[in-house]
Amino acid sequence: MSVILHDPFVILLASLLVVVGSIVFLRIGAFLSLLAGSLTVSFWTSLVSDDSFDLVHNVTRVCEAMGTTIGKIGVLILLGTIVGKFMTDSGAADRIVLSCRQLLGAQRVPAALAGSAFILSIPVFYDATFYLLLPLAKSVYRAYRKNYVLYLLAVGLGATISHTTIPPTPGPIAVAEAFHIPLATSLKIGLTVGFCLLPVVLFLAWLLNKTLPNPKVDSNVLREMGIDSENEKSLTEASSDIDNSLVEKSLPSLWLSFAPILLPVVLIAVASIVEARLGKTLSGEATPAWRSVVALLGSANVALGIAALFAVFPLIWSKKLRTTRSQLEEKLNVALMSAGMIVMITGIGGSYGEMLRATGIGERIKELFATNGGLSGVMVLTLAFFSTALLKSAQGSSTTAMITSAGVFSAMGLNSETLGFNIGYLASAIGVGSCVASWMNDSGFCVFARSSGVSEIDSLKVWTVGTGLLGVFGFVITLVMSQVYPMV
Repeated sequence: MSVILHDPFVILLASLLVVVGSIVFLRIGAFLSLLAGSLTVSFWTSLVSDDSFDLVHNVTRVCEAMGTTIGKIGVLILLGTIVGKFMTDSGAADRIVLSCRQLLGAQRVPAALAGSAFILSIPVFYDATFYLLLPLAKSVYRAYRKNYVLYLLAVGLGATISHTTIPPTPGPIAVAEAFHIPLATSLKIGLTVGFCLLPVVLFLAWLLNKTLPNPKVDSNVLREMGIDSENEKSLTEASSDIDNSLVEKSLPSLWLSFAPILLPVVLIAVASIVEARLGKTLSGEATPAWRSVVALLGSANVALGIAALFAVFPLIWSKKLRTTRSQLEEKLNVALMSAGMIVMITGIGGSYGEMLRATGIGERIKELFATNGGLSGVMVLTLAFFSTALLKSAQGSSTTAMITSAGVFSAMGLNSETLGFNIGYLASAIGVGSCVASWMNDSGFCVFARSSGVSEIDSLKVWTVGTGLLGVFGFVITLVMSQVYPMV
């Protein structure tokens, strides 16, 4: 058999063509496309190896690798989905939005919208966050009759940051697992990059609003907003309507609303700090009871489980929202069903990465870089960013692009020592790379264009350009941080 067919790069390229082609042309979805890519790598590797060709083994190892990945992060994704569902249904998400708007004031609505979207998109998926905050953006636009793009982008881009960089969103969790990055480290880097990007969101929203001050909006959406009515409202009146409509829902208290978001972060951070100060406990070593408790509460699965319990409390305690056992079970089933496909896609993405590692591509890439003067961490970051951006452009899904790219780069066997900085920055580069080129094949683009009423042409001008620039700024921030604070 030709030597070129043995090259891991050829196997990688062929599998990527299978994955992207299946999504774009066959339209069989991310799961089946990644499954086809994993099987392609498994069978090809077996054919060119010296071992005997075994059909059953080639299929079985793909399934086993998928099961291993799901076993590691499946519960995290399920719990994160439950937290988001319960926060939305209980009004906790509305309370956070209202508090952010009241804190910043009516005249700083874009900042309030961006901040709310950033916070909510951590436990709540991007689509749900956008739908949740869209009525607020429309209400303020109805009052001003201008700056619609400003409010829409503040919500959309603010939610995009968390969706692509901060666990427990499925993409960032899958990337962190692929590179064996502790969740505390992934949270620290993701939150830092995210906070740095928030002013960028407001700048891009303001800039793109200037370039398109009067977008073409669907007439049905305008009628829904009451724009064609003669009843004019001031900004203060519109803001008051927002406050009244939210308060009427008997929203939970602010501390209870924030608890599902802050608790897991605090618990994981405390466990990480204790371990960093006192060192890891070895297996079989006598451990103080308090350290065992801290480690248990700070483990990702337990921390998110506690967050899920706090997320359900408002549904049980609220007199207006008093939820029966059957209603609670129904809400739980809805959350689990929506998370099921994400878990499956994440699992098969991990399997795809494992199959690529079996090709020996890590050693092949090391040889290539050694021939050209060594492995440059900056070069790896750049390659990761652009490869993820290309994958996102080709097939549309940020999560699929992140999982696929993480599978490719985790197969290189990289670590913090070889890169010269914390490998968490590589995960960040992949995350911000998945922001780039959101257009018609991306559900995020469709949600933005259809629910807002902005035409597809205008959405390309503001949303596609905005997400692209957001990704570029995110990469620059990641690159600078990797050099200034390499071992964060």
